[in-house]
Amino acid sequence: MSRSASGDDYLLVKRGGRPMATDVSVAISASREQAGAASVAADACMDWFDEVDASLSRFRPDSELSRLNRAANHWFAASALLYGAVTVAMKSAHASDGHFDPTLLRRIQALGYDRDFDEIARREIAPASGMAPPVPVAPRAWRAIEIDPVRRRIRLPEHVQLDLGGIAKGWSADVALHRFCLPFSGALINVGGDLRANGGPVPGEGWSVGIRDPRRELATGEGSSPGADHVAILTFSRGGLATSGAVRRWWLRDGKRTHHLLDPRTGNPIELWIDQDTVPDTPEAAPLIATATALAPTAARAEVAAKVALLRGYPQALRQVEKAWERPISLSTPQDADVAVALVLTFGTGEIAMSGNLPAYLATWGTQGVTLPAFSQFTDGDLA
Repeated sequence: MSRSASGDDYLLVKRGGRPMATDVSVAISASREQAGAASVAADACMDWFDEVDASLSRFRPDSELSRLNRAANHWFAASALLYGAVTVAMKSAHASDGHFDPTLLRRIQALGYDRDFDEIARREIAPASGMAPPVPVAPRAWRAIEIDPVRRRIRLPEHVQLDLGGIAKGWSADVALHRFCLPFSGALINVGGDLRANGGPVPGEGWSVGIRDPRRELATGEGSSPGADHVAILTFSRGGLATSGAVRRWWLRDGKRTHHLLDPRTGNPIELWIDQDTVPDTPEAAPLIATATALAPTAARAEVAAKVALLRGYPQALRQVEKAWERPISLSTPQDADVAVALVLTFGTGEIAMSGNLPAYLATWGTQGVTLPAFSQFTDGDLA
């Protein structure tokens, strides 16, 4: 527990660890009278992330997700945790028209990501021994997944397996904030770089978050330190923020750099800045994105939006969220992945490009207590 830099009235209760094989931290701002309750809430958050890891890890053969994948073509009675995560993943697939696809597990395993990332990072690898050849999955297989909300059951089509790694971090941060942190003046939950915020370190202030310079991360293979290694600083007090890119998370297959961000249309890794030397250099070619940072009402939506931005590329990714911001929204309009989203893109030069609606986003969705646009009546579940 540490004292807030702004005075003696509020304390920051902090917890941290690696319960989901990634860096996880919880910071809760509370009055001195609430310090004990905040400590209990912070511990509960970390216990929740342990629970998520045990249930949703694809690297644990005994996890509930692994058991669901083995039960393909049969109805599977799911826990509330698994059902919630799969439901949000399915909503995200529909909202993004398949740009986000949670059914690519067999393909990513075939490319070499068939074990914990620490075992393959930045090295030449071969497929795990005894692994069966991948079975081709029909395009847009996520449309055939069946969800039974009455009995809380899930049925995957034959040969379809789920990987929730593209949304579980953000979703679990959203759940943790709503379940444990709302009674306090502020909270910031960080699950592997996917953030969910409410309030600030003291009332009236926001959380400042730096966007890292991709050049340093590529050169060192590590995250940057505060200060000069950031190409931008964002301050917000409501909603989610997520960054996606393969600056550090890559491995080698037959000497070729490979990463985990796949194009659902081809099943192959999308082109990123780290592969710039393999892309034909033409005058009309747009620069490749190094990282995409998305801000959205929830961390789950931000996580999906960042991946969609990488798939669309520059400048199309910016144009899409700008158009969605200007489009009238009503409560009867089905949601799409571009609604209430702003973007910051980084490039290999260290330059950045921001969507034109970023200031408006930070002044509305990104600021606690400010009146939201008309579509703000949607719940977190609707916006996921």
